[in-house]
Amino acid sequence: MVLFSVDSFNVEKAIRYNERESRKVYFDLPSDCGRDYKAEKWTGLTEEPQMRCISVCYDHSFNFLVRSLQKGYGTAKVLLIGNSYGYRTFPVLHKLFAGRYAEFRLFTKSCESFSFRGTKTSNLSARMFLNKDPLDSQFDYAKLARRVIRHSKPDLIFVIEKDMEAAQNKPFDGVIEDDPIFNFTQARVRFLSDHAGSVVIDDQYFKPHLTDGVAATIADRLKREKTKPDDFEDLRIDSEVYLEEFKYGRRRLTALKGDNVIKNRVEDQICLEESCYFFNQKNLHAYYGDLALHQTTEMLKKLKPGYKRIIKHFLKERKRQ
Repeated sequence: MVLFSVDSFNVEKAIRYNERESRKVYFDLPSDCGRDYKAEKWTGLTEEPQMRCISVCYDHSFNFLVRSLQKGYGTAKVLLIGNSYGYRTFPVLHKLFAGRYAEFRLFTKSCESFSFRGTKTSNLSARMFLNKDPLDSQFDYAKLARRVIRHSKPDLIFVIEKDMEAAQNKPFDGVIEDDPIFNFTQARVRFLSDHAGSVVIDDQYFKPHLTDGVAATIADRLKREKTKPDDFEDLRIDSEVYLEEFKYGRRRLTALKGDNVIKNRVEDQICLEESCYFFNQKNLHAYYGDLALHQTTEMLKKLKPGYKRIIKHFLKERKRQ
């Protein structure tokens, strides 16, 4: 049951928030994250520059690059790969690291089409690493990501991407090691594990099936003076229903192996004991924004503690080395 009451939040503020999030596509990257010329040289990819950048440890007072003298701080190379879900998460991770790295590289790709080396892709283009993308024959994002990984030699890789469940959640019988979808993903994870000190994989993003998106739906209902809890009771899924709907995908992702692989179960951080709500019940801020149902700032606030724990543990281990 929805817990909010109309007296507990500002209706006009909730409308503005949800309308803004429903339209958000690109945003300004952190000011210290500039154009990644090295990655462009390694891959030849210059299109859609909003999705890529590199931030380095920089001392503005002396105007030169610095590395921390304390071992384990300011020495790590961090890389974030994935699709537009990874891009949305980058500012949160960047802020949590607070400059405690040698470099932090963002190398992501959305589904937008473009011309790559003179060849026009179709209406959509590949943007996944852990799954075989049906558009890899036109533009193989994973191939370019592997080049960046080999050249940059990261100490920590974040893999944050959505639309994995399209293949990951297909039914299968028998031993999981005989499943071709699992084996494909396991091979990709093995590559990451072999080429990085640590690998963090966001396991699963539940994606609500709403034609107009969650944020726009909430804004529209509020503007029509629908403010009672029952007016939003449909914007959730029972946890048991969710677990059943995605049981095959969860089984495959759970079975992935890697001694240095950390699985970040993002859906567990959003779902309550009995339900997975699509919005914050205290202020009616949607967790899912545009029509592609990207994470909103409200969802990222919800996921921030989990990322914080991962980064804190990583830096602590680096300091011990």
